[in-house]
Amino acid sequence: AVGLGCVLALEVSWHGAHFSVERPLPPLVWNVAFAVLFLVYPFCFRRALGGTVVPWATAALSGPLHFILVHRVVKLAFPNHFMGLLPLAFAVPVAIALAVVARGIAADAPTRRPLLAWFGASVLFFVTLVFPIQFDKQWITIGWALEGVALVWLYRRLDHSGLRVAGLALLIVAFIRLSVNPAVLSYHPRSGTRVLNWYLYSYGIVTACLMVGGRLLGSPRDRLCRVRLPTLLYSLGTVLAFLLLNIEIADYFSTGSTVTFDFSGNRARDMTYSIGWASFALVLMAVGVWKRQPGPRYAGLVLLGITLAKLFLHDLLWLSALHRVGALLGVALISIVASVLYQRFFAAQTRNPAVDRAPSDSS
Repeated sequence: AVGLGCVLALEVSWHGAHFSVERPLPPLVWNVAFAVLFLVYPFCFRRALGGTVVPWATAALSGPLHFILVHRVVKLAFPNHFMGLLPLAFAVPVAIALAVVARGIAADAPTRRPLLAWFGASVLFFVTLVFPIQFDKQWITIGWALEGVALVWLYRRLDHSGLRVAGLALLIVAFIRLSVNPAVLSYHPRSGTRVLNWYLYSYGIVTACLMVGGRLLGSPRDRLCRVRLPTLLYSLGTVLAFLLLNIEIADYFSTGSTVTFDFSGNRARDMTYSIGWASFALVLMAVGVWKRQPGPRYAGLVLLGITLAKLFLHDLLWLSALHRVGALLGVALISIVASVLYQRFFAAQTRNPAVDRAPSDSS
């Protein structure tokens, strides 16, 4: 590990002082050679290093750390439209190393699980790196989310706590990047395509990753520092889905080159917001009743209450007669369906008081 750190420091210093696009091959060869050297080192001395973890973890980290330098050389000296193949090329030898580790270490060996976790995470790193390397901007966030859910999936197989923490961190960072970063909305000019646009797949994929991550982090390993991880990820995914709904509505009615949020001045848009919020509230309540979870039900009730307040305090004052009827009718129908759901839920709860129970593994 110390040797890898020193070599990387030397390589980074050399790149900063002497790299030239006219002579890219020497540094490229050296970077790849050092990456391979540290990767194969523990395999050459397997008997002596069989009971250790650090040399093997160093081998697994050698590829991802050297990839940064190799990618810079290729991008500057050999620009092309297929940069996504570069991480796949790095993934192949690491995947071979993973297979050798899986076959060469006994199933009951204490080092088997951490070694599989290190090499498995390295392979997943390169595979999920294809999208942000081949593309840019929102694909970086999508790559983080895919890597996060992949690490959580690997954690379910290997039960290594580091995989869970790393995967959870990547999922949260992806959520923050899409939810509190206003620059996301200006990544691309607005296109003529409504609904089926890049907002849908960017926010949709990350939302799906958060939901899948919550599903994978089920009982009995569902808590971290007294925080119930499925609840956290489901909540973040729900917030992101609600943001996507509002972004799609705003994009549909925007006219400039960027998305603008305005809740007055356009009667059709105001009506659409109200019906969209009420529909989202209905979905939350339906999920809460279906999964027998109080959290989604209460969130749906709060959102429906906010929608009704918006309808009576804002929409009825500014909407035209036709749009007013449409908004009232849409929200009324949704409220009726919500009341039927609650009526059936409380009827079932009367028959079985354990209906509103604590979250189970199936949830």
